[in-house]
Amino acid sequence: MSKRRILTRTAAAVAFVMTIPVAASHADNGSKGDSAADSSAESSTVSVTAPIAKADGTKVVTAHTASLQVRKSTLAKSNTPAKSIKQQRSQAYKTVEEYWTPERMAKAKPAPVLGSDSAKASAEKNVAKAEQALKKSDKLANDKLSRANGRIFFRADNGADYACTGSAVSSPTKRIVVTAGHCVHGGKGRKWHTNWVFVPSYDNKNRPYGTFHAQYMHTLRDWANNGDDQTNTANKFKGYASDVAFVTVKDNEQGRHLTDVVGGHKLVTGETSKFNATVFGYPSNLNNGESLQICNGNTFALRHGDKLNVNGIKDCNFGPGSSGGPWLQNYNGVTGTGEVRSVTSFVETEASDPTKYIDNGGPHFDKRVKGLFDLANNDK
Repeated sequence: MSKRRILTRTAAAVAFVMTIPVAASHADNGSKGDSAADSSAESSTVSVTAPIAKADGTKVVTAHTASLQVRKSTLAKSNTPAKSIKQQRSQAYKTVEEYWTPERMAKAKPAPVLGSDSAKASAEKNVAKAEQALKKSDKLANDKLSRANGRIFFRADNGADYACTGSAVSSPTKRIVVTAGHCVHGGKGRKWHTNWVFVPSYDNKNRPYGTFHAQYMHTLRDWANNGDDQTNTANKFKGYASDVAFVTVKDNEQGRHLTDVVGGHKLVTGETSKFNATVFGYPSNLNNGESLQICNGNTFALRHGDKLNVNGIKDCNFGPGSSGGPWLQNYNGVTGTGEVRSVTSFVETEASDPTKYIDNGGPHFDKRVKGLFDLANNDK
């Protein structure tokens, strides 16, 4: 039996999916900076107003905590299309809008550090297999691309631009995106990402449903404080198990709420790690991450001794860029939605060949994730 490893994060692996020397390498490497000391009302979570910066690094909005009352008041100011469009005249909104030109988004492609011809061929084979199986069972939408899924773009604290995957979640706020924790915050010793936007159904530079800017970011404290800690195995695995985030987004250019435009998945927590999953993502080893890919399979409990217990799925071979993509149970191709029970966090590789992908992994959605979702939901 071949030995496995989870690739460690390196400065070169700047392309979003953690890879587990057994190690998960995040693509969102940023320079060292302030860790998330910001606290929310819940000790296990951290929340901030989404930071914004100009292209030269000048800060327009800093990451700072905001009380529930302030969050509610801010969102109430944009609870109609007219109010929302009026807010788009603000300096903060215009800064992000001007920052993400089509050219900049194109350059934010994940670096194909872990991709290889064999990994790419294997991934393409499994994507084709998933598409065929879902078509036969009438579970695949006509356009293949669930509208609720999309690509995330942001600027890390090293000044570079990166991409992840995310999806809309059904909620009373109609404004919540679920993704991986490392797609909003760099982890131990690092900062919150700036100029964060979500583009539903992004496809080869096209933004068919507009762009949704981040208003507030929420993640688990274990991710923000520990992250991919290569100096402490226990902390590192604690970070992996907490690699999830919710983002409350502003309305799109037409002043419409996210799930009013694209629908949303139902969040499911507290269940077993075993279920049939339809996984979506923008992996860089397939079409350079420019189009949404799909994979289907049965999940399992992915363990590394008693240090790590998360969800695993075989043969998807999704590489950097797929981080944050939803793992859906009961995916309905007609509505393009399902029950989200995990998100892509890392990929395991062969110890003897770090370019050969084996399993993708994602955090188990436990009661902490439910609490984090409730926190984001209170922003309404």
